[in-house]
Amino acid sequence: MNHRRLLAVHDISCVGRCSLTVALPIISAVGVECSVLPTAVLSTHTGGFKGFTYRDLTSDIVPVQEHWSSLDLTFDAFYTGFLGSFEQIDIVKDLITKMSNEGTTVYVDPVMGDEGNLYTVFDSDFPKGMRRLCEMADVLMPNLTELCFMLGLEYRKGPYTREYLESVFKEAEVFGLKKIVITGVGLEEGKVGVVYKDYETGETGQVMRDAVEGYYHGTGDVFGSSLVGALESGLSLRDSVRIAVEFTVGSIKRTHDSGADVRYGVDFEPGLKDYSMQVDVLKKGLSVDAVSRGMGIPRISALASRVWNEAYKGIVDQDQIDYMLEKYLSPKAIEQEIADGYVFILLTSGQRDVAFAAYRMEGERMFVSKLYVENGLRGIGITSRMLKLLKDQCVRKGVGSMYLTVNRNNLPAIQAYKTMGFVIEKEIDTPIGNGFEMNDYIMGYTIRDRYVHPHDQTGGRRPRLEGPRRDPGFWRHVHR
Repeated sequence: MNHRRLLAVHDISCVGRCSLTVALPIISAVGVECSVLPTAVLSTHTGGFKGFTYRDLTSDIVPVQEHWSSLDLTFDAFYTGFLGSFEQIDIVKDLITKMSNEGTTVYVDPVMGDEGNLYTVFDSDFPKGMRRLCEMADVLMPNLTELCFMLGLEYRKGPYTREYLESVFKEAEVFGLKKIVITGVGLEEGKVGVVYKDYETGETGQVMRDAVEGYYHGTGDVFGSSLVGALESGLSLRDSVRIAVEFTVGSIKRTHDSGADVRYGVDFEPGLKDYSMQVDVLKKGLSVDAVSRGMGIPRISALASRVWNEAYKGIVDQDQIDYMLEKYLSPKAIEQEIADGYVFILLTSGQRDVAFAAYRMEGERMFVSKLYVENGLRGIGITSRMLKLLKDQCVRKGVGSMYLTVNRNNLPAIQAYKTMGFVIEKEIDTPIGNGFEMNDYIMGYTIRDRYVHPHDQTGGRRPRLEGPRRDPGFWRHVHR
């Protein structure tokens, strides 16, 4: 096993989820050893609390580093956040130089400002010092304000054009980075998220979500920590960004829906289990099997039961869920559908069943009768991968389109299919017996005219920035 030791260099607030109180649990949750080096200790974070205490630990950093050096310690990764002075920047640069090994990765979140302004503790010269640290980074995670200050660019409010963002990526080449992820970017009104570029592969992408009203402290640290944890686990930049977005958005939504006091940060802890599972699944990789007999059939039935009892709760009454699972997804029902010409495919990761689909060719169209992804694994590209498999089957058989049905009240699924290129064709109401009725949309997808590859989402056109999105308080740093 490739054991990675990472050092997180941030301040620590005793109360309020941000900085080290966020980085340590999130990064540790995916099995990466997270050591810490506090740059300051605060009684609370500075967003919304008055009268907080602050103790600068600059004078302690060098003695700590000297002790580590006496133990012949090195670190496989560094993750830096808020640094309060030029002196701290220079000390951290020296620490990284002395305590790196041949395979060390440096992640820098240059916490300095937001919405076109530096935080009040920094003067206009500070970005020059932070830029020197960023030039040591392999992966840079700024918001657009911070990037503009370091590059000497004029800050512009969004929404942004893809051409503008491409020009910013070009300007950022001066840092000599491997990867960059720019947070808090919107390409259209009501949407916000991140854009990224892998300079080693040339891949660019975006992950956008609907804006959530409000300002949520510490979301920049939640996003950055979950991104670092995923990358340190060996995931691609695209998959890491998707997972970090899902984790951060979920934390914000839980906080928003609960009405919790936002001064204490976002409710990220309940999402750690799904975050860890998502990283583990993509780290192990995905394999697909066609299921026609044997143990695959009850495994699909069991997975369907887990998915339906979560996904349709509140949309369909429980007695109808039970009835439909028995009628359409019991082992006996699956065996009958296979006999009737349906093909079932099961997607697995290690010993975990993560998704399944069933389809049948109907002349010039493929009918996708089932497409379900395990609870906790949605939003990270697995549905797109399943659709890619189905599309490939269509291409091999010369079929030009596919269609599926989706419950009209299942708004997340409808929006996800629209994002992947499906369009609503019509409404249907289908009696299914026992007094129940399915109230669905038929959604169609044209293979030849609108194929969107899940890896680049180019739609047959030039490569573009990619995917999902989020909120105004999203990926903003704590007020300093």
